[in-house]
Amino acid sequence: MAKSLSFWKKRFQSWLITKFIILLIRITGSTTRIQSLNQQVLQDTLKEYGSVIVATWHQNIYFSIWLLRKQELTALISSSDDGEVINDVFTHFGYQAVRGSTSRGGIPALKQMIKLLKGKTSVAITPDGPLGPAKKIQSGVVLLAKYSGVPIIPWHYQANHQWRLNSWDRHKIPKPFTTIVEAFGEPFHVAKELMSEDVPAVCEKLETSLKELANKTAANTTNS
Repeated sequence: MAKSLSFWKKRFQSWLITKFIILLIRITGSTTRIQSLNQQVLQDTLKEYGSVIVATWHQNIYFSIWLLRKQELTALISSSDDGEVINDVFTHFGYQAVRGSTSRGGIPALKQMIKLLKGKTSVAITPDGPLGPAKKIQSGVVLLAKYSGVPIIPWHYQANHQWRLNSWDRHKIPKPFTTIVEAFGEPFHVAKELMSEDVPAVCEKLETSLKELANKTAANTTNS
């Protein structure tokens, strides 16, 4: 009986947190001014390849749900308990999801996403998730691009006013009535012939692309 009550209490708490996050995202989304940089590169790359891998830091997940909601993306979401709430929020805003990880033995998730990409379904991934270290590219996203044959599109956003959570990734929560700048990076290609010993160097190059994009959004946010 005690175990049953604990289960339903946990379910109710998850439901309550999910509803609160959805409400806060909608309030923020309806009151912010959003500026998009280089968005055309996403459309051009989709026309050429049929699908893309949108990559962003784990700290961007919360409001990426609103900013990318019209891009028809399938998101990679952790299979952890925390991932349940995230999955429910993504589903509410029309996303499909793959549960799991492309690292730490996550071969099934990697295979599923490769299949989606080859079937012309774009995916979104946080290459430093689900546990970090923050802003450090793990090999999964590079292998995903290699075996699917589609490029990675780096993406980042910055808000004028935001809260920072005391989490490993310093997660960002934009405040209502703020200004947000989002930016899409140039396509990042990974050769099918890439050798395993060269993967770390490619990860570093992708890190550099994302850091440059972060600097670009920060500069434009300051000037807006």
